[in-house]
Amino acid sequence: MLTEAERKLISSLPGPPTVAQIRATNVWIIEWLQDSDLRTGRLLHEWMNSRLPGWSAHSVCTTKQEVLQAIHRATRQAQQNRMIPVLHLETHGCRDGLDDGREGAELLTWGELIGPLQALNFATRCNVIVFVAACKGYAGISALTQGPRAPAVALVGPDADVMPRELLDGTKEFYRRWMDENPNLHDVAASASQQAGAVWFEAESFTLFAYEALMSHLLVSMRPAEQRQRYERIRQLLLTQNDFSPEEVECRLNQWSGMVPATDWQRIWDEMFMIDVYPENRTRFGLDMSEVTRLIAERAK
Repeated sequence: MLTEAERKLISSLPGPPTVAQIRATNVWIIEWLQDSDLRTGRLLHEWMNSRLPGWSAHSVCTTKQEVLQAIHRATRQAQQNRMIPVLHLETHGCRDGLDDGREGAELLTWGELIGPLQALNFATRCNVIVFVAACKGYAGISALTQGPRAPAVALVGPDADVMPRELLDGTKEFYRRWMDENPNLHDVAASASQQAGAVWFEAESFTLFAYEALMSHLLVSMRPAEQRQRYERIRQLLLTQNDFSPEEVECRLNQWSGMVPATDWQRIWDEMFMIDVYPENRTRFGLDMSEVTRLIAERAK
């Protein structure tokens, strides 16, 4: 947990662009529901294709392995045909992941989704929107901030339990607005929320999720107690894995600044948003970690 002073410090730092331009070529719907459920994924797919034939693909899954296979098929399509889908997961969910809503159903955890989503997002050069149409599922999406690559450029989902018909009405409005000439994700989500009525569709930039997670990690690493522990770990490594004398170990430790180099933080950020392989992404996601670490060190004095 961050202190109030640390949270204020993060809010004062120069962050990445707040809104990244997002491109999408189609919608890839993965439906994992019980037989007794209203087939909202199929109904959404039929509605979209009646408006724009071929824009929506639809996979019906009965196990979590089939869900993962459907994401893998999307990744192959992205690699081979330059497809950039909105990945729409029509299922049930909880804080820990997704399931089909049955009692005792197998759980597809957020951790199990990280790798497949990273692969899909990498194949699209960091352009995937993940829409999780799962009751109560949105709260767990922040678990996806684990690197090294971003699993999406943006995340969308209901912020509370929602009835299937309301969910269907809201998602139809979301994709109706997404067909606008220059869609703005937050405006599109707001329209979907108004149409659903009883629930709000949250649209979150993954860039901001990742930035807050990285800054939190950086600030925690600079706390005196954390630095003392790291200092002691380095001392023990130098003593046990080298032939240094105790005096030489202390000399080397005295030269250590206590901060992880800005270049290391920069590498983490650039890998997350694929700037290391797609330099053009710097315009969309760029963050100057040398300036961020300089300001943190200056304000910590």
